[in-house]
Amino acid sequence: SVISQQAMKAEGEEAFAEKPVGSGAFSVKEWLRGEKIVLVKNPNFWQAKNVSLDGVEWLTIPDDNTRMLKVQAGELDAALTVPFSRIASLQKDANLKVELDPSTREDHLLINHSHGALGKVEVRQALDFAIDKDAIVKTVTFGYGQVANSYIPAGALYHYQDNLRRPYDPQKAKAMLKAAGAADLKLNYVVNAGDEVDEQIAILLQQQLAKAGVTVNLQKVDPSQSWDMLVAGEYDISVMYWTNDILDPDQKTTFVLGHDANMNYMTRYHNDQVKALVAAARVEMDSKKREQMYIDLQEMAKADVNWVDLYYSPYRNVSRKNIDGFYQNPLGRFFLEDTVKH
Repeated sequence: SVISQQAMKAEGEEAFAEKPVGSGAFSVKEWLRGEKIVLVKNPNFWQAKNVSLDGVEWLTIPDDNTRMLKVQAGELDAALTVPFSRIASLQKDANLKVELDPSTREDHLLINHSHGALGKVEVRQALDFAIDKDAIVKTVTFGYGQVANSYIPAGALYHYQDNLRRPYDPQKAKAMLKAAGAADLKLNYVVNAGDEVDEQIAILLQQQLAKAGVTVNLQKVDPSQSWDMLVAGEYDISVMYWTNDILDPDQKTTFVLGHDANMNYMTRYHNDQVKALVAAARVEMDSKKREQMYIDLQEMAKADVNWVDLYYSPYRNVSRKNIDGFYQNPLGRFFLEDTVKH
């Protein structure tokens, strides 16, 4: 929702982030970090009379199995991020509804460029060759995903469908690693414990990379800890995802390729030519020229292997049959003002 610039300046950015004041259908009553957020209906919302829910309680339940069991038992009205392996079975449950909504989500393998051999582009390219994305889509997403070839998701503005997609070739990867002086590469892989998809991908990647001679140590940690480790650079590789907040590609491009403050989404990737093009594309007014700039950026990112693109996938949420209007748009926004509990 629209926020008040005056309120943000008066409170200060950090204080405002702790207690944001917006203009949406709900306001924050309670926020316990890592546990829950309690929302109550905002009587001052411009369409308050059309809002059915009196409030919403968001609970943080990282473990997929626990989350699904609770919604099946009726302890939760809805749950997010249904494991791909559970979609078919939950769809057969007469008490539930599974929503598969179009998204801008892309899952990718983060690579810490500041760690030894990972700073060499040839090594990162070898890792890309060593990963079988088709196998991930088939085995992990049960066919609900789509192999990714760019950091800009399919269907999004300026997505380049002809961007390079390196084929799965573990022998070529092995030869490239040897030529780059990284024949005995050992990597620490940070994995979100309790996340079924993350854990499945980790095991699959460990097996695939082994065929290229890469030894991968899986380090399972609580999701609340993994983010801090990525920010601190305490990892070699780790699977993460991104969902666009706006339709324009500048936001993601800036954070992923041209943003020093966040270390280009924790990868520590840096390319001055790319950074300059990111800044130029942001302000280019000619749509054709701007589109070509983003095509160039997608090609440059792929050449540098800022990270390894894995797959695109839909939002996967489940709700009880008595819940209507619980859905997300491609940018991830929930329309709780439209949600009804019968």
